[in-house]
Amino acid sequence: MTTTQKTEKKILDFIRARRLVSRGDRVIVAVSGGADSVTLLHILHKVRDELGCELHVAHLDHRLRGDASHQDAQFVAGLAQKLGLPSTIEARAVRTYREENRLSTEEAAREVRYKFLSEVAEKIGASSVAVAHTLSDHVETVTLHLLRGTGLTGLVGLKDKSILRYKRVGPLTLIRPLLCLKRAEVEEYCRELTLEFRTDATNESLSFTRNRIRHTLLPGLRKDFNPRIDDALDKLAKIAADDVDFIQTETSKVASGVVRLDGNTVAIDRKGFASLHPALKRALLRQVLSSVLGSPKDIEAVHIEAMLDVAEGETGRSIDLLDGVAFVSGYQDLTLGRNAFEDIPLPEIKGERSLNIPGVTEISGWRVKATILENGTGLLTAGASDEYTGLFDLDAVGDELKVRARRAGDCLVPLGMESQKSVKDFFIDTKVPRAWRSRIPLVVNPCQVVWVVGHRLDDRVKVTPSSRRILRLEFTKTGC
Repeated sequence: MTTTQKTEKKILDFIRARRLVSRGDRVIVAVSGGADSVTLLHILHKVRDELGCELHVAHLDHRLRGDASHQDAQFVAGLAQKLGLPSTIEARAVRTYREENRLSTEEAAREVRYKFLSEVAEKIGASSVAVAHTLSDHVETVTLHLLRGTGLTGLVGLKDKSILRYKRVGPLTLIRPLLCLKRAEVEEYCRELTLEFRTDATNESLSFTRNRIRHTLLPGLRKDFNPRIDDALDKLAKIAADDVDFIQTETSKVASGVVRLDGNTVAIDRKGFASLHPALKRALLRQVLSSVLGSPKDIEAVHIEAMLDVAEGETGRSIDLLDGVAFVSGYQDLTLGRNAFEDIPLPEIKGERSLNIPGVTEISGWRVKATILENGTGLLTAGASDEYTGLFDLDAVGDELKVRARRAGDCLVPLGMESQKSVKDFFIDTKVPRAWRSRIPLVVNPCQVVWVVGHRLDDRVKVTPSSRRILRLEFTKTGC
């Protein structure tokens, strides 16, 4: 068996083992004209009868490289004709699409390309699109993710089969039959068969990060550290894929108990979320963010960590994520959506109300229970159980307390700090959504703000070892 035949058998065995193609399938082969895609097309053409599938060649001229792009299109059209395969060759203005959707050139080209492939697939009734990513591309992708800082999902790299989703493009099934071949094997296959292919000069430019990984970083790692670094990274990716699959399975089991659709947003029960293992928390956040965005493609580890920080922080914290989606930590729920800030989980505070001390006071959707603990009695067992319970030195805070919304000029010395800060700046620093700020109750005495309820006490009225009498205030929400 020749080297060429071994390569073709390797691809055929890989396709069968991974069940990438079924008998009767119509498969689009995305051909750029480069060595990888030309190899993919020739091998699929040779094994198509054994697979029992039909092939259709697709090529898109992005109109980004002038005459070179046009010549690529002509080359692919000629190659399809030579092999006796039907083809769809089109040209589209990526620059216009980039400007209309405010994307980078690379992002715009990718979206336009996959939109084109999705349309061709729908038109001819294709089950999948074969793309020419190799094992070398896979290793470069894993390395790129490592350099950028990635979670477990990023270590998976490229999959042999995946469903591609873009918000402006319908779902598209991609298969990668060459994922078992290194780039050197592709080049050898082309040499053995003297296959002609097109060369894109930009693939050699070191101004692109991926090209620097390909031409500088990985060769250096092979030479100076591990000649089998590609195999090592591929093994890492396989282990990560198994772990991700397990975590996603477990996440799906717990999601039904803590996640619900609430209008146009997704709500996550805070208590239920808090009880989850950190790995499940991250996986759940990634899952719901992907659902709201319609695609996981732009989600990075930094987004998940930022969401986790908000989820485990004080009520009212928030963060703007991607494509107008915000994540907000509410009283009972974590809310994710494009109108997350509009769903204010706090009742409107009308006027001001003096507190019954001791006793119970009803005010604007809140019930406030005030208890006095003499000489510290019961302090250890009746402490602040959550962020809506506050403990104060009664002699420092006094018993002339009122509840109201914020006013211009309000200030406090946040617990743990020495200097005074305006309530306005405090809200900004703790990332409380603007729409929420006027609904957060403030407890005040005749001199100052003593508690931003749900957030922070004033340091000057805190309980100390010398405190003789303790005031315990407990806020319970009764409505919105």
